Amino acid sequence: MKKSYYCKKLETTLHFLPDEVKYCCSCTRGLGYKIDKFSNLNIKNVLNEKYRYIEILAKGEIPEGCIGCSEYKQMSLLKKILYKLKCFKFQKVSYLIADHFKQCDCVCIYCSQKKIFPNITQNYELLPIIKQLYSLKKLEEKHLCTEFQGGNVSLLKEFENLINEMKKHKCTHFVILSNMIRYLPIFENLDKESGICVSIDAGTRETFCKIKQVDAFDKVIENINKTTTKSSIYMSVKYILIKDVNDNLQEVIKFLEMIKKLHRVDKIVFDIDYNNTFMSKDNTFKVPEHYKDIIEYVNKFCIENNYIYYMPQTIKTLV
Repeated sequence: MKKSYYCKKLETTLHFLPDEVKYCCSCTRGLGYKIDKFSNLNIKNVLNEKYRYIEILAKGEIPEGCIGCSEYKQMSLLKKILYKLKCFKFQKVSYLIADHFKQCDCVCIYCSQKKIFPNITQNYELLPIIKQLYSLKKLEEKHLCTEFQGGNVSLLKEFENLINEMKKHKCTHFVILSNMIRYLPIFENLDKESGICVSIDAGTRETFCKIKQVDAFDKVIENINKTTTKSSIYMSVKYILIKDVNDNLQEVIKFLEMIKKLHRVDKIVFDIDYNNTFMSKDNTFKVPEHYKDIIEYVNKFCIENNYIYYMPQTIKTLV
């Protein structure tokens, strides 16, 4: 019997980029719908193309954008039978990524967005599209997760309106990447089902300025404390190891000591500069041996101080 495939992310994800709507979480690969003029965007066409790819996988064919991806799986016999009997229903979108804006008030030395999207002008508003998806009943309501991972949300003019529109439809799960240079009162209306991740990447003002190229270390600390005081939102603080900049134990220790002084941090995230890993063309970056010492130190610190510690699985394989 011929194999059939399915992909959970392809079935449930819409990823809005400045020039494309992707059908999975990747902005550098995967299937998508290229858009030349967003004033002519018809979300029905985007969804129809998404369903077409789902059917291609079900027929046992692998679209070019999916080749080499580990996300698609072989259908079980039961799922294959249900599909052939037309009992299979396309799921509503339950994972939405707002990545259509790239404006930011930092100029991080590791930022890969500048390489992928050198033109950071925002091309379109997402709110009318979201309203259309709701009217078509193509979005999950209570079970929708919305992730903001573009530029800095404080510069996204429609950010508050997007949050309010989704909350109106019972969505309470938001994942927000923010540099926290500016305080947003809308955070006070979000609870622990939502989370903010702040990539500080330093334990000192000097190193922060070197990485972010803005002098805002004290302001970020102030706004993290203000947010966690006024809201129960889940707070994650991130540290990206950058070769020959902050990848030393001394800076990491200062970062962890700074964490202890914050009002509340729920999770500590460590990662490695993607320019040396996934964005590297030759993939020859060899993780320095002392990174293992850093990771071990951080892990021990989190255990002793009751912090949740997270490192992406893709990075764990490197160290």
